[in-house]
Amino acid sequence: MNPRTAAIAAGASRGLREFVISLKTPADVGFYVGGIATFIIVMLFVRSTPIEGLDITVAQLLFPGLLGMQLAISATWGLATILATEREDGTLLRAKSLPNGMLGYVVGQNTRTLLDAAFAVGILIVPAAFLIPGLWQTGPAGAVAALGFLVLGLLALTPIGFAIGSIAPNPRAVGGWGLLVLGGIVSISGIFFPIVNLPAALQVVAQLFPVYWLGLGLRSTLLPDTAAAIEIGESWRTLETVGVLGLWAVVGLVLAPVLLRRMARRESGSTVSARRDSALQRV
Repeated sequence: MNPRTAAIAAGASRGLREFVISLKTPADVGFYVGGIATFIIVMLFVRSTPIEGLDITVAQLLFPGLLGMQLAISATWGLATILATEREDGTLLRAKSLPNGMLGYVVGQNTRTLLDAAFAVGILIVPAAFLIPGLWQTGPAGAVAALGFLVLGLLALTPIGFAIGSIAPNPRAVGGWGLLVLGGIVSISGIFFPIVNLPAALQVVAQLFPVYWLGLGLRSTLLPDTAAAIEIGESWRTLETVGVLGLWAVVGLVLAPVLLRRMARRESGSTVSARRDSALQRV
């Protein structure tokens, strides 16, 4: 096995181990359980509430947004928090010192993020299948298309996570202003609702980010064609959705290694030690 292949295999193995560890961590499990509990409560209230003129319920309209939101949390806030934490505790510095260490590190982060997102989405789909009547009315083809948009959306969202994680000085900053940045993007993105009623300027801004297109793509796969009447141009704009998400995914493939190399260049034993001392003083 050549060194690069070995680094990729080691990174994938590390990402899998970290995901398994997170499932054994009460705080992480509590986060997932809390999200599911909130979802169940909301769905119980709106599962049969119709939307006039569209022949769908409020629950059907909200569910694609919930899937997209779970994906956005894992690929942006979750990834950024891990990056900032592992820079602070010296993990990034150790990876930098190993042959092909940064390659293995990138693979590991992508593997864990993929598994986190798959788990978060999976545990939403199971109760939804029982709680939301008519959820899979688009049939197997719709389910396969939704899976495709989820994978493409994950690749498109990771650049935001890498960017926040590389800029944030520590994981507490990610939970502060980093979460505000994500919240701002999501609030205008139309992830839960079409943005046709927003001011024109906000509609333009929203369409610059992959969150909007992920929500649109998921709605197009899970809702009947008549629901496109409430979208911009009364169309699902499938080709545009694939194109924008694909462009963001390519940006991520190019940007992630650049940002990580930039982070790694600034790391040294003294900077890690200084951050640890600062963290201990806060405690």
